[in-house]
Amino acid sequence: MRAKCIGGVLLMVGLLSAGCGGTEVDVGAQSDLATREDALPSCQNEDYELVFYSEPELINEVGRWVCICGWDRINTYGRTSAYSDYRYINECF
Repeated sequence: MRAKCIGGVLLMVGLLSAGCGGTEVDVGAQSDLATREDALPSCQNEDYELVFYSEPELINEVGRWVCICGWDRINTYGRTSAYSDYRYINECF
């Protein structure tokens, strides 16, 4: 009885010390947000533009995403920023 109890405790300690079988995450292998390229969203049956600006007042345009009915992807010009204006044009039929 005592041997079973000690064996169970040793098994529990072994699992806890091993992290329950999980793998370590290599910090160096994590993606860098500054250089990561995510996929662009699809047009989702809409015709629109998303215009990006360099300042919150939306004065100086630095880039845009253009989505036109019938296109399978978004065309990009310039760069993106935190300041944008969504311009809905119409729904595709």
